[in-house]
Amino acid sequence: MRVTPSKRVLIIAGAMLGVLLLQGTVINRFTFLGVRPDLVLVVVGSVALARGWAEGLVWGITGGLLEDILSGSLPGSRALAKGVTGFILGLVEGTVFKENPLLPAVALFAGTLVDEVLFFLAAGTFGQVKWTFVTALRRVMVPNALVTAAFAPFLYRYFAELFTAVRFTQRERSRG
Repeated sequence: MRVTPSKRVLIIAGAMLGVLLLQGTVINRFTFLGVRPDLVLVVVGSVALARGWAEGLVWGITGGLLEDILSGSLPGSRALAKGVTGFILGLVEGTVFKENPLLPAVALFAGTLVDEVLFFLAAGTFGQVKWTFVTALRRVMVPNALVTAAFAPFLYRYFAELFTAVRFTQRERSRG
């Protein structure tokens, strides 16, 4: 499969818009452990784990801004949380192997906790939080991290293979 960098951007953008649409419609009707999975974070985390901190940061900010716009939450709060989370997850790029489905799930579990804590702090700064930190951790953050991590292996494998194809194409061009 030949995937150029411009096609890769279109695929990621399409995936981001697709999961936002899913989150706002179909998945919004269902809860798991009382929460809904953060599929935007799964896309951001998968890209970050496969490509590194720079793309994790860019796609995190992009996905977070789209969530801020569509959800009506505090402007910039999701962009900040997802951007920082994408950056942090991107720092471990190369240490997560696509053959092991457990490692992306563990990374996304930790990434979801980082994302939720940052969002809690950003929203709390402006008085948008009604729960204590411990209550939010117990009722929202940890369950959300568990549910989101369950989706990680599936999307990560897709993005890892997409980026492997891109790297092969770039190597192939440098030889020819």
